[in-house]
Amino acid sequence: MNPPRVLIVDDEPGVRYVLERTLQDEDFNLDSVDNGLDAIRKLTEAAYDLLLLDLHMTPIDGLTVFQAARKLDPDIVVIILTAYSSVESAVDALRLGAFDYLFKPIAPDMIRQRVRDGLQYRQRVVRRQRMFSQFERLRQTLSEFDAETEQMEPPPTDQRFVRSGNLVIDCHHRQTMMGNKPLDLTTAEFDLLVCLVKAAPKPLSPRELVNCALGYNAEETEARDIVKWHIHHLRRKIEDDPSCPRCIKTVRHKGYLWRGE
Repeated sequence: MNPPRVLIVDDEPGVRYVLERTLQDEDFNLDSVDNGLDAIRKLTEAAYDLLLLDLHMTPIDGLTVFQAARKLDPDIVVIILTAYSSVESAVDALRLGAFDYLFKPIAPDMIRQRVRDGLQYRQRVVRRQRMFSQFERLRQTLSEFDAETEQMEPPPTDQRFVRSGNLVIDCHHRQTMMGNKPLDLTTAEFDLLVCLVKAAPKPLSPRELVNCALGYNAEETEARDIVKWHIHHLRRKIEDDPSCPRCIKTVRHKGYLWRGE
């Protein structure tokens, strides 16, 4: 396994020096830049696991770099570096999904610990996604095998189709149309969508969605990570603007809700 890649972004030479010296003996591939433009360039050239990011930079600030990083890799771990005067911006970054924020000046032991914690969190997410992909491929193989070996009567029309606004789901052929546009969904995405549409207007929690769509019980943290990943990809296929979803809404402390159109 390749060492984790860590990118330091800070326009203060002293801060960069401390961060580089603190992490140089760790088993990381470590890069460092002093501005947001070079940070975005680095992020497009290589896949990083963790970003140590200063917020107050010019002409491109840290939040802009944060958003660019998340577009390139939704699972990159971002640790915000902030002064006391920029706490509000740090909290905004946490709302966007930052792993943590650290106040300058930063104790070396704290830097090392939070970077290790962030990388361990990313490893768990990647491992779950890999296991889920393997599970999904197995489900797809079994589904194809069942389709070839079993002769099944089509279900009644009123059970075969699920409709919501301009969305039509054919449960028998496992096909989905949004208006006149067919949607290319994976097995898990199709099952999650069916569960959401049938449950509407009631929101479903991540654990309920895993149980409904995948057929097993999961712990809250595992269910949240699995569902978040698939909802992200499902929104990209359904929503006109995935960053401002209209059909699949996030309901705070409850889960996800199908609103349709």
